[in-house]
Amino acid sequence: MRSPREPAAFTQVVGRVFLLAAALCAVLGARAIQGDARPASNRSGEPSQVRLSWTGDPRTTMTVMWQTDRPTPGAVVEYGPTQRLGARAPAVSPTYDDETGKLYEARIEGLEPGATYFYRVGSAGGGYSPVRRFRTAPSRIEDFTFTVFADHGLGQAARMNVARVARERPAFHLLPGDLSYANGRQTVWDQWFGLIEPLASTTPLMVTLGNHENERIGARRIGYAATLARTAMPGREQWYAFDYAGVRFVALNSDDYRNAEQRAWLTRTLADARKDASVRWLIVFMHHPFYSTTARRGDNGGLIREWLEVLQSGGVDLLLCGHNHNYERSHPLPVAPDAPARNGRTAQGEGLVQVISGGGGAGLYEFSDRRPLWCAARAKRWHYLQVRVPRDGPIEVRAIDTLTGATLDRFTIAPRHSGGPQGRMR
Repeated sequence: MRSPREPAAFTQVVGRVFLLAAALCAVLGARAIQGDARPASNRSGEPSQVRLSWTGDPRTTMTVMWQTDRPTPGAVVEYGPTQRLGARAPAVSPTYDDETGKLYEARIEGLEPGATYFYRVGSAGGGYSPVRRFRTAPSRIEDFTFTVFADHGLGQAARMNVARVARERPAFHLLPGDLSYANGRQTVWDQWFGLIEPLASTTPLMVTLGNHENERIGARRIGYAATLARTAMPGREQWYAFDYAGVRFVALNSDDYRNAEQRAWLTRTLADARKDASVRWLIVFMHHPFYSTTARRGDNGGLIREWLEVLQSGGVDLLLCGHNHNYERSHPLPVAPDAPARNGRTAQGEGLVQVISGGGGAGLYEFSDRRPLWCAARAKRWHYLQVRVPRDGPIEVRAIDTLTGATLDRFTIAPRHSGGPQGRMR
């Protein structure tokens, strides 16, 4: 091989160096796109990882979070009914010991129900995000659609789910646990919030805690510290409730199902919902399911003993879960899982319907050969749920294949009736 000092080879070497540098930039760029590198926009005072949620009344408030690499004094959210904005809300800074940047959280209050607002976040010294928009909850009963997936992560299917759901422009999105799979690696949270930003910056993201939110860094357990600092949920945050257009949504921390305080809160919350004439539907979301035919996991006996009867007697219509990386739907569950079949199906009464939507993007799990009578449908596919709640008539639920957009499963739950608080499957 000739020396690079030889004039004849110099141009070739420069060309090779240029090509190598270009290839390296391409690789690094691809890694950033895939979520394997920290977002470039987070290396300064510029805001990144912008996300919406509700910590107050969804009709009149909106909470915004973001992160910068360094502190930026005067951080605010600017907002208004037009892109001229005009109003401001100051930000506070949640912290935890292992944070990777400066977190900011701002709650906008005094909004009009059922209205569209424009907003941006940042500061004069650090710069501002692009102007985006959000919509508050309506003050009266009207049709709306929300979406669901759990067990998300950073893979290509996770990215495709974000793109598909964002195009649907749902009223909000539920994510029942196992968000980033950081597992102690805190920069993974930055990657994940960057990945989900196209959805979460325009659609409120309401999350629950899963087992992968209970983190360790080496031998040191940090528990839920990262998730609780990086997300903004109502009330106790580990478990909470919010109302949207006559539907009460109840979020639980099933990773801590033995917690007596949580169980007492759940019992009171469901009892209050049964007494509240404005609550048309009662929907619970948590990470772990009661029943499953996933080969490596199956049923959760402790969870069944602690919470199943509470949810059944509490009048819950729909239970949304994850944990098992696939799709599975139950028949209504007031009857024992081994109840006798009638015309080849489970005896159909009234009761909550459990749906596992664990195909958010993480690796998929196999099913066992066991197919008990409670199991109405199942599929080993990446997917998300589209849940339509009309002003009148049944809830309509579709499981949509992430890769093809095809409908994997569809079912409805009829409205509550005078004979009891629960819906009926159709």
